[in-house]
Amino acid sequence: MSKLTGVTGLNRRKSGKESQESPKPQEKITTVSTRRNITTGTSPLPLRLTENDRADLNLWLEALEAESGKNITAAKLFRGLISMRDKINTKALIRAINDVT
Repeated sequence: MSKLTGVTGLNRRKSGKESQESPKPQEKITTVSTRRNITTGTSPLPLRLTENDRADLNLWLEALEAESGKNITAAKLFRGLISMRDKINTKALIRAINDVT
């Protein structure tokens, strides 16, 4: 008669402990911190324009995109205008604002 071999609960526990005791090389997880844009936490600035003004703005943005070869949004346009506010003639700007309102 052949000797029966089987696995009992005790044998499984013993083999499980032996496999846990052997050191396994674990892969370390490297986390990379990302810098968040400063403007991500601010609320958006609502810009109310008429349909004609919005169409004019879109035409201006398309012309700027064609000339620069880059995607230019309304926010980028306003940031550019803000950065060059010292070079803009304020009297002419005020006249233009008064003409359209």
